[in-house]
Amino acid sequence: MNNDADHPWFRPMWRRVLMVAIPATIAAVDIYHGNFGWALMFGGLGAYAVYIFFIAWNKDRPKAPDDTQE
Repeated sequence: MNNDADHPWFRPMWRRVLMVAIPATIAAVDIYHGNFGWALMFGGLGAYAVYIFFIAWNKDRPKAPDDTQE
């Protein structure tokens, strides 16, 4: 599995929040519509994204030269 969470594209905080918010929103919509299987899948994906982008995130990485915000 190719997990490239260290990619410079994910360095700004708003992009990591977006990568968590999208599957969480889809899971909430699926729960609302009664699609619990899809909600479980997207909820798990959102939980994994929280872990990768916020809990296991290494803030001490060197920044990319074009990285202006975090």
